Amino acid sequence: MMELIATQAAAAAAELPFLLLQAAAVIGMVSVLILVRRDIALDDARYKIYYGLIFGVAGFLLTLLVSEFIKLPSKPYIRSDLLFLAGVLGSWQGGLISLAFIAVGRLVFGGTALFFAAFQDMVVISASGIMLYGWMRRRRLNDLGIRDILGVFAVRFVAALLAISLSFGIGLIDQALFLSAVGRRTLGAVAVGLPMIAFLLLLLRGEARAREEVRKREAAARTDSLTGLPNRRALKDHIEMTTRLKPAVPHALVLIEIVNIADVAACEGEDWGDLFWPRLAQEICDEDNGLLSKSNAPCSFMFGDTTLAVVMQGISLEKSESARLMMRLHDALSAFSKSTETGLAPHLKIGAANLDMLSRQNVASFLRHLSLALKGSENPVQIFPFSFAEKATRDEGVRQMLVSWIKSGRPPIYYQPKFEMHNRRMIGAEALLRAVDARGQPLSPYYVLEIAERHRMLVEFEWSTIEGVVRDLADLRGLDADFHLAVNISASSFATARFGDRVVALLNEMGVPVQRLSIEVTEMSRIPNIDIVQQNFDRLSAAGVRLSLDDFGTGYAALTLLARFPFEEVKIDHWMTSRLDQSRFREAIALAFESAERYGAKLVTEGIETEEQSRLLMQMGIRFGQGYLYSPAVPLERLKPMKECA
Repeated sequence: MMELIATQAAAAAAELPFLLLQAAAVIGMVSVLILVRRDIALDDARYKIYYGLIFGVAGFLLTLLVSEFIKLPSKPYIRSDLLFLAGVLGSWQGGLISLAFIAVGRLVFGGTALFFAAFQDMVVISASGIMLYGWMRRRRLNDLGIRDILGVFAVRFVAALLAISLSFGIGLIDQALFLSAVGRRTLGAVAVGLPMIAFLLLLLRGEARAREEVRKREAAARTDSLTGLPNRRALKDHIEMTTRLKPAVPHALVLIEIVNIADVAACEGEDWGDLFWPRLAQEICDEDNGLLSKSNAPCSFMFGDTTLAVVMQGISLEKSESARLMMRLHDALSAFSKSTETGLAPHLKIGAANLDMLSRQNVASFLRHLSLALKGSENPVQIFPFSFAEKATRDEGVRQMLVSWIKSGRPPIYYQPKFEMHNRRMIGAEALLRAVDARGQPLSPYYVLEIAERHRMLVEFEWSTIEGVVRDLADLRGLDADFHLAVNISASSFATARFGDRVVALLNEMGVPVQRLSIEVTEMSRIPNIDIVQQNFDRLSAAGVRLSLDDFGTGYAALTLLARFPFEEVKIDHWMTSRLDQSRFREAIALAFESAERYGAKLVTEGIETEEQSRLLMQMGIRFGQGYLYSPAVPLERLKPMKECA
């Protein structure tokens, strides 16, 4: 028997050039496939189909070839190698595609003679390759070595002999054909199968290593070498990708610039920024405890030596709540910067812009204009429009609206009610600006205030707001003793001579009890320590006008302000309320509550949106709140019936 096997093997040696030519053709086809599809990863699922088609079509054509020129019972072509490799590289998808093509070719060109024996042989070999796919998937193509190649070849060799032995054992072929096949497969496996497997696996390893080098070079080109953060090029690519998302998702870009970076670097060392920027990015984007919610999917990029960029999802800066978030982010980052530096603290400036329609523009040009606009702005927080070409026109439109409001004393005001939480009794309402542009699009209050400040109109605009609120108070009748309307006033108005006298005189002129008006001082605007400010506070307090400290804990020297001025109310911003699920924010609110009570003020929490938030706040002892859970901001006409029903 061994002599017969050896004889068949020797006879098959004459066919080796033909078999090697087939193997070379298949290797060439796989090489072309990889070259053509370099746009997708080697582990992409589509390659399973490609491998199945490559090996299957090759097997089909080779079946046609040998059926035309070879008339022996055993055909000299690399069917076993094709079936096995299709399974190893293409899993069950590639294996079944290859099996189908080769089986059809065998039936069409070889006829029904011994077809079932051939098909059983093909199924066993194909199944062996498919089972080996799991082993291959757990290995990195970059690390394939000689042991892996020999291991794959050993499985292929055993599978081929097992398949033909199974056909002989169940009587599908006779002994002569069995011995002939064993001889041919033994020689073919060593002389053709081993080189073919080695070349293909080495080809894949080489391609994987080449792609890894390309990936590393591209990653290096998109990474800032000093901080390790993605750079401006990576930001451009990321923005281009987000603008192609379907369905479209609103995105915003935030630039965070250190204004005094040269001074800080001179004090802390030239490499100070290399350590600071990654810490700042972590503080903003940390998935669990970052300043931005993980639902916004924040991604940070090194925009320049002095600027960090953050892309946020689900943010539209046209909404006042989102614009307010920018203010809170600035204050939180400023607090973080001060806490991490023992010497000179960095001064931060923020610019933000929408990315919603950026696909119509050149991204690189947009980034350049945004950077220049941020450097040209003196404000700590700046909300930029999408199109900088339209900015001047839009700003002028807002300026003209401000002039009109100042002349008429009738800015567009809505009121958000404040409630005693446990019984939902309305105790007052806060005046909020709700303006729209010429297209009917809402204008962010912070954008309007920025225009007012830029044109030195802020004090006059705030006075027109006070006039509007006092006029509305005069229209309300049958009020509870503690019901009041609140208006937000900046430090600029308090630094104006006789501001307090003007407010009291206006209330008296309109016949409105002074305790009906509450003036909310936003803590974000630094209140100067000058006599005029103290005189205005004293005049308002002595007259009985309520004083409230807004945005407590997010701006400047909160406890100092409570000690300096007689505030009756302290307000916690909705940015902190929205993070009640985090223990450190609950502790901060509890500390604010304790501080307010110590100075004889009541605490009001803004931005309450869920019953759970309301429950947690009441458990902490807090009685008063406002937010969408109770009511959004409404016009005065809707506030009246709400007050009557309360």
